[in-house]
Amino acid sequence: MGWHIMHRVERATDEKPVEVPTSTLLKWFLKILAPMKFTILAIILIAMVSIGLNMVTPYLSKLIIDNGIMAMDANALAFYVILTILAIAASALLTALRRYLTAYVNQRLLFDLRRKTFQHLMETDVHYVTQRPSGRMISLVTNDIAAIGEIVTMGAIEFLVGASSIVGAIYMMLNMHLTLTLAVISTIPMMFLLTRFLAKKAREVFRETRVKVSQLTSSVEQSVSGARVAQAFTERRNIDVQSFERISRETMSTRVKAILVSSLIRPSLDSVRALSFAILIGYGGLLVASREFTIGGLLAFYGYTESFFRPIIMITMFYTTLQSALAAAERVYVFLNTEPAVKDTPYAKDLEINDGEIVVENVSFSYDSNMVFENISFKVKAGEILAIVGPTGAGKTTLANLMLRLYDPQKGRIMIDGHDLREFTLSSLHRATALVPQEPILFNDTVFENIRAGFPEASREQVENIVKSLGLEKLIESLPQGYDTIVAPGGENLSVGQRQLISFARAMLKNPRILILDEATSSLDSRTEYMLQEAMVKLLKGRTCIIIAHRLATVKLANRIIVLDNGRIVEEGSHEQLLRRGGLYAKLYETQFGVSIQPSVAVS
Repeated sequence: MGWHIMHRVERATDEKPVEVPTSTLLKWFLKILAPMKFTILAIILIAMVSIGLNMVTPYLSKLIIDNGIMAMDANALAFYVILTILAIAASALLTALRRYLTAYVNQRLLFDLRRKTFQHLMETDVHYVTQRPSGRMISLVTNDIAAIGEIVTMGAIEFLVGASSIVGAIYMMLNMHLTLTLAVISTIPMMFLLTRFLAKKAREVFRETRVKVSQLTSSVEQSVSGARVAQAFTERRNIDVQSFERISRETMSTRVKAILVSSLIRPSLDSVRALSFAILIGYGGLLVASREFTIGGLLAFYGYTESFFRPIIMITMFYTTLQSALAAAERVYVFLNTEPAVKDTPYAKDLEINDGEIVVENVSFSYDSNMVFENISFKVKAGEILAIVGPTGAGKTTLANLMLRLYDPQKGRIMIDGHDLREFTLSSLHRATALVPQEPILFNDTVFENIRAGFPEASREQVENIVKSLGLEKLIESLPQGYDTIVAPGGENLSVGQRQLISFARAMLKNPRILILDEATSSLDSRTEYMLQEAMVKLLKGRTCIIIAHRLATVKLANRIIVLDNGRIVEEGSHEQLLRRGGLYAKLYETQFGVSIQPSVAVS
């Protein structure tokens, strides 16, 4: 059982969770278990019958010895032996049925919780997710919910069965002999004090273990992600190896301590139980010798003592496990009750975007204390192609996120066709808009399904037509199974450029009224970028398009260019106009293309 405690505490995160009252968590547990109430009632009923049979079995052993063997009555002996066999068999069958039903409730609970948590994760705003390590969110859906499932179902039911067994056993023991019962259970306080002491020590050691395991995981992750660099630089590789060995050695040391502490828990409890049995044999033997107790009665009392101590140990071990599970429950509960910062407003409607005119009006936005925009305003005409350029950190991508309502501005508003973005339901807004990000995300599915990810109802003919219109037939033909090629996790079997082209096709298949290209051609070679631009000229007609780019070759498609710097619009105009002004845009152009803008050209 010691390994069970170590496993539980190690799975608890080393961050301090938000404290939630236990009573609140219990009400939450009851609420999520409510749909399975009839199954749970059946489990409890079966458990009570099984406990009753377990209470009968030791008494039957008393009758076998006293009324059968000692009385030399063969008929009584056979009768009570048969009853005992039937009771044991019935108890075993009921126990198997109870465990099956408990496992069903457990898996159903895990399914429901994971579904709710994942759905909430999908609805949670971008800021919440990006501010937390991805590993923590994954652990929430996997480890934390698994811990809750085991405690709420298996742990709680076994606790109930154990507590009922204790009550039943103590009742039978008291009826058989009062003083012998008091003598046997006198060691219980010692058992609880010892367990509490060892559990506290175990938590301290396991907390240290968690830190070391986290460091070890980070070391491996860093080494794997940086393998290419490490292989190219021998010195870096040696540093990585030495660092890993040091952390691994420290992890081993803390784990050995943890194993030592956890391995002492069960033997310590068994030692106290052995002391109780020594009291039972010594004192009970004296009672038998003085004819105050029968041999059958002593054997039955031993059985009840076992039925008393076994669940006592289980409940004691359960206490330590419960602490970790409650911490996991707190994390899941807090997450599920965290309202997304961006969600449908009470007045939101399922609106259509017809023209695609965008108005940014006195918008201010900051990440915590880091101000990105302050009172920025501009307008994008319906069907216009607007390019937004500027140095790194100017706020270009943030502006795109605001237009898609992945964030809400702290001040001001953004309107489409005269409607504040908050008047749109998120589904209707995102249905009419599309984003091609700098780092395209592909799913572990076929290329065909990845292209139609934003429009699942699209036919194969529609997918093929959009690929043809973008001039991407050669890309599909170059893949091993064409459209049916399975994309590896993270798109590892495709180049970054191929992933971006598939992302382009996905966005265009959606036929959006508003298209946002966020550094969407940054990984394409010049020839592919030129071919794609030729196709985009036709495809972008009638759509409002925002092009965010560092590479200024891309912005030549734009009707108008806005230059951002430190969250402010510092220039605005066409490519030629901005070059003539000789401002920031001209300097960016000079830097990228190595072309010197003549002073005589750079006039207002």
